[in-house]
Amino acid sequence: TGRVARTAQDVARTLTTHLLPALYSVVLLVGLPTNALACWVLVANFRRCSSTLFLLNLASADLLFVLLLPFKISYHLLGNHWVFGDYLCRTTMAFFYGNMYSSILFLTCIGLERYISVVHPFLWKGSSWMWGKVCVCVGIWLVVGLGMSPLLFHSQIRHISSLNITTCHDVLGKDKHMFLAYYFLSLVGVGFGLPFVLMTISYSCILVRLLAKGRQHRQLVCVLALVFLVFILCFTPSNVLLFIHYMLEAKGCHNVTYKWYIMALVLSAFNNCFDPFVYFYVSKDFRGWVRDGLGEDSLAPEVQRAEPAGLRGGAQLGTQHKWLH
Repeated sequence: TGRVARTAQDVARTLTTHLLPALYSVVLLVGLPTNALACWVLVANFRRCSSTLFLLNLASADLLFVLLLPFKISYHLLGNHWVFGDYLCRTTMAFFYGNMYSSILFLTCIGLERYISVVHPFLWKGSSWMWGKVCVCVGIWLVVGLGMSPLLFHSQIRHISSLNITTCHDVLGKDKHMFLAYYFLSLVGVGFGLPFVLMTISYSCILVRLLAKGRQHRQLVCVLALVFLVFILCFTPSNVLLFIHYMLEAKGCHNVTYKWYIMALVLSAFNNCFDPFVYFYVSKDFRGWVRDGLGEDSLAPEVQRAEPAGLRGGAQLGTQHKWLH
């Protein structure tokens, strides 16, 4: 059809065959070593600080994502031609979107954990919290796995004879677009909308509480605001455009959102590069573990200078407020 032909022309443009693989290569080159280091550090020190559980799951999700990026990079470099078979295409797309929503959910859990330890510090006690967090992590993986199952059970490839290429997820029939429109509407609502509201409430409460304590926590407030800003910038455009793109495709409208939609997905992928630096600047324990693991005591002065006053002043928040560890 004309719409399929137009979409086929879209995927053959320079944007997808040159710029996208270059940007995803940056994500791979930065995200692979930093997330591997993060996983190693968090696993090695898990017994010393159980509050790293959400960070470890987030780093694991990011690492799984970057390990599959070479397939997507090669797909774009070959002119959007998929040579790895239908099942690997399904798996790659499931991990691609699964990483985005698992990252959102784990970041939300980190925000709620911080909210409780700052606003309700005396509730954050006992081993039951640890088991509760384990159950939450297992639940997130199960929910994300269930949410990605439609991508695994439906073929994602389509052969474009006019271009002699086989696309992966980019060009699908009208019936598939209608299904994907409702599918991504559900994902955006549950996987982004609800976590966004929870993140906004929890971080707002934390920031209000810290600002009320005076100027000594101004740097800490800036760090938290930066973390929340990264969340907004990485995930809001991709989720909004994701829904708009497939809704327009399902209705057969002239869809000019394709290039913005794929660029927004690249932006969400860059979250895999930002997360390890978030661990480093937000968690005092994590900085110390990296320094110990690398055997570089000379990093101590730099870390001390980079550490916000609010993180150094643990006594000011009280020992019960070690929520950034």
